[in-house]
Amino acid sequence: MMSGKSEIFQIKAGGSRPHEESMDLVVSETFEKMGFMEAFVVEARTDLPADILCASLHIEVPEKGIMYFLAPRELAWSIAENLYGADELSSELVTDMIGELLNTICGKFLSEVISDQEFTLSIPQVCPETPAWQEDMYAYSYNIENKGVTIIVLQPE
Repeated sequence: MMSGKSEIFQIKAGGSRPHEESMDLVVSETFEKMGFMEAFVVEARTDLPADILCASLHIEVPEKGIMYFLAPRELAWSIAENLYGADELSSELVTDMIGELLNTICGKFLSEVISDQEFTLSIPQVCPETPAWQEDMYAYSYNIENKGVTIIVLQPE
């Protein structure tokens, strides 16, 4: 694990993931406000179905890391349908929406965790492939309206 000036990747005593309560709050609020959907916390998962959409975003300052947003394709389309309506959906719109959700979640999460520091983020990118699980990754899992599980992954660089 990284040691740095900020607290982004620090694990609290007895916890398995850094800032779990902050992430849970941010994800719940984001899905309620942007997608009019409820996000229920579920046990952290790293297993994913084969047909998954993934976006990544690099945290550049104050500490280097990556945040990923992973969702089964069917769930991603369902979220996009809530946001845009069924008539407007396209593959490009759905992948853009995943990136926008990730950008919103990451920005709100960092504002919660390091409210006294500035931060810099990259532009969200579609992952060319699902990231391979590594020991320094932290998974936060949410069941979205009982339609599937979204996983947010935080990884120090």
